[in-house]
Amino acid sequence: MLLTMLTLGFSQLMPPLLFLDGLIGDMTFVLKIFVLMTIVSYVVQHLGKGPLALLVIAVMAWFIIFDYFIYFGGIYILYMLALFGGVQLAMDFFIVGPQMLAGGQHGAGQEGEGEHMTGLELKEKQHQMMQMRKRAGF
Repeated sequence: MLLTMLTLGFSQLMPPLLFLDGLIGDMTFVLKIFVLMTIVSYVVQHLGKGPLALLVIAVMAWFIIFDYFIYFGGIYILYMLALFGGVQLAMDFFIVGPQMLAGGQHGAGQEGEGEHMTGLELKEKQHQMMQMRKRAGF
């Protein structure tokens, strides 16, 4: 009886596991397409569109996508996560930071809110933003 229940439970569990297996394969294929687009973009940007560039694209794509994708797939994911994290930090510094200085809230700087500022107040806020950027090294 117990063996029958375990077998029945396993057979009901099997279709979702098969779905995950197909999903992982599909996600790997999509990741390989993104890696290939990154390779093509990088080589065309640095070497142009000549025959040497096509040869470099073919060799890099063969090694990175087919032979050593186990290593380069993880590296690419970590690279993209670090890139998006860096972009987020830059957006916080250059967009959110000045807005916080301008009005003390996230909604500052929208239409109609800065019309009452005098030239001296505007100059002071710009000076504060420049000092903040210098302290951060930008």
